[in-house]
Amino acid sequence: MNRSLILAALLPLVTTACGAFERATVQSAKTSLHGAPAEQLETCIGEPAKLVTQGHQTVVKYSSAQQRAPNGLTLATPGATDDPKACVFTFTVENGLIRHITSENRAGWGGGGIKNCSAIVKNCTFNQQ
Repeated sequence: MNRSLILAALLPLVTTACGAFERATVQSAKTSLHGAPAEQLETCIGEPAKLVTQGHQTVVKYSSAQQRAPNGLTLATPGATDDPKACVFTFTVENGLIRHITSENRAGWGGGGIKNCSAIVKNCTFNQQ
């Protein structure tokens, strides 16, 4: 069989398998952080890109476009949540606890976009690399 045909057939399987670990990391972090103390975000992710208080809730945002400290934690980076190709996590905090978590992968799930998402939260999971 033609080698290029075999590679073409396997490529979708390989890229799907590679993204599966990153998707699992994102889901694990969302599960691990739901209900956790908000202080844990700075411990496992770093400084937020954006922080907005709305009544009794605080909305904390992190972006894959944020600059990173030498230890890998994010640094406050103005405008990072506006990057059109960033992955952005939004954490809603109420009474000091994380109550709601969403993620928006603006780059899409192909081409390494999911890796940008998992990189933000990988230190917040029990399944760290």
